Amino acid sequence: MDNQIFFLAKEDGLFETAGAIFFLLTAILFLIKFLKNKNFIFLLLSFIFLLGFCEEISWGQRIFNISTPQFYEEINRQKEINIHNLKFFPGEIGEESRKGIWALMPSVDRIFSLFWFTYCCFLPILYKLHSKTKRLLNQINFPIVPISLGVLFISNYLLSKIIGPFITDTFHNPLVEIKEYNFALLFFIVSFWFNQNSNTVT
Repeated sequence: MDNQIFFLAKEDGLFETAGAIFFLLTAILFLIKFLKNKNFIFLLLSFIFLLGFCEEISWGQRIFNISTPQFYEEINRQKEINIHNLKFFPGEIGEESRKGIWALMPSVDRIFSLFWFTYCCFLPILYKLHSKTKRLLNQINFPIVPISLGVLFISNYLLSKIIGPFITDTFHNPLVEIKEYNFALLFFIVSFWFNQNSNTVT
């Protein structure tokens, strides 16, 4: 059973590959939504998730068997062509290399958490409860995620935090990969929801 979990959650395993695919599908659906209503926020979202897809596959490095330049190997934890594993960002490896202003740099995981929490949870609640915010977001035609979907994002995050203390360090990476896969799936659901609804606000 343990071997099956590690096989599914390993580098380029089922969860990481599926997560990357969902990021790509999300980018495509947001692009389609932009082409339908010309709301540039959807174009921005499409770009963000296309970037996420490219980062997940290290910009096609392993697919096309591209070697990592030597200078990049020295600043990347996994010696790959991507941004999220740069030693400038906090991580479990290479913390000693972060000095000076770089020590203040938030982790990529924290930046992503701030993004999904703000967009999928905080803004929808604020939209419902604060009339001035609602008017402002309506004026710029800002796409609001349904609160019901925001609850799923919170649930995924909280579940990983609840389970985390009860698992060994050995299963830390599989848990992270599964959590990230769930977020990718949820964003795909969000992009699908917007394409099924004509209004960009709820």
